[in-house]
Amino acid sequence: MKDIRVARRYAAALFGVARRDDILDSVAHDLTLISRFVAEVPYLRAVLMQPLVSDARKNKVVDDAFGDRVTATSLNFLKLLIRKRREDLIDECVREFRLLVSQHYNVVEATLYSAIPLTDEQSEGLARSLERMTGKTVLLEKALDPDIIGGVIIRLGDTVIDGSVRGRLQRLEQQLLGAQSLGGIG
Repeated sequence: MKDIRVARRYAAALFGVARRDDILDSVAHDLTLISRFVAEVPYLRAVLMQPLVSDARKNKVVDDAFGDRVTATSLNFLKLLIRKRREDLIDECVREFRLLVSQHYNVVEATLYSAIPLTDEQSEGLARSLERMTGKTVLLEKALDPDIIGGVIIRLGDTVIDGSVRGRLQRLEQQLLGAQSLGGIG
């Protein structure tokens, strides 16, 4: 929990600078690129996360990897995390920064899980319903999960709307077990 608070402070500071300099979208794009590279390039991740590697070496690796790909603000932010020995917070900082950008633009991200692919009309209809419900623009990401059997599960921030067959069966099971323990079935 403490690390999330620290990441939130770093992200808020970066957000303030990016907004002041009118480069919010560029920095958001940069952080996505940085996060993806750190996740997908084992050498980069190993160097950044290794406490025995000097800051100078880490900064050199960061310059080589991102120097001509990201804004100076994003590069300096990454170097600040290195200097403060907070490289382990890169992913959390990116997540928190994205949340701040989404709030700034009145946008919310949602993930729609379904057992089978939905048509564009179905997805758009669900997105419109979520927009009416939240009062925000909804960016809907779709994912397949055959384990839900049928229906959909929507993850909207910290809220989960479970309209899946699997969820209904689980709730029915809980009701039956509850009734049985009360002596109602048996």
